[in-house]
Amino acid sequence: MTEALAAALRDTATLDRWLLLGVLVAARIAPLTVLAPWLTLRQTPPFLRGALILALTVALAPLAAGAISADTLVAADAMTLVAWTLREALVGAVFAIATALPFFALDWSGRLVDTWRGASMAEVIAPPTGERTSPLGDLHLLVGIALFLSLGGHRLAFAAFAEGLVVAPPGRVDLASSAPELALGVAQLTGAALAFAVAIAAPAGVSIVLVEVALGLVARSAPQIQVYFAGMPLRAMLGIVATLLALSVVLGELPQAFEDSLAIVTRWMRGLAP
Repeated sequence: MTEALAAALRDTATLDRWLLLGVLVAARIAPLTVLAPWLTLRQTPPFLRGALILALTVALAPLAAGAISADTLVAADAMTLVAWTLREALVGAVFAIATALPFFALDWSGRLVDTWRGASMAEVIAPPTGERTSPLGDLHLLVGIALFLSLGGHRLAFAAFAEGLVVAPPGRVDLASSAPELALGVAQLTGAALAFAVAIAAPAGVSIVLVEVALGLVARSAPQIQVYFAGMPLRAMLGIVATLLALSVVLGELPQAFEDSLAIVTRWMRGLAP
């Protein structure tokens, strides 16, 4: 085995082919480490992202190597390789966003409720990223990730991604023919994500509106009462209670949302085959 490895390293053409293939596979994997919350969070250090890209590239590159001819990559010039790299990054970004939309919906709903219940002051700066964080948004996101991992969704996502490397290997992706299906899938997933976010945030919104109406009536009947300050803890409490109740009901719909997003992106990846 050592002699075979040494012979492969001495073969410049083979080594160049593997290096080029590794770059293209890494370009398709890289967006997953940035855009997919089920793989990495926003606070993940760049060093860990790079290590994850390297590990996944080493694991998945042999799948792509078996589906591409030996002279395809070697025969390409520099500009073609740059175009292929950008195209692979685009494919990976679409896959990452499609699988991440249910998580984005959870995050959006939590941020909306935090804004409505007057918890803007609760948003703090996260030291690793410098971004403003939302307590309920982070809670929703982490609950969704925990459910996704407990159901084995990450295994299904990796299986769909690996299948894409086989049916549409790097350098042989046909984006033009799959554009209509991609547009339809994006519209479906975006609409579902928005509906999902509204379904979680709506009960809290209704509760807060009712509280505001009640506080307005109290202010009209007893102007000496400082209803603004008196209503702050009430808004915060009702917003959290209503959100948690809605989340407990909607969590039953999350597995189907994960399944739909994986099904749509899998069909699109199969449509990329030349």
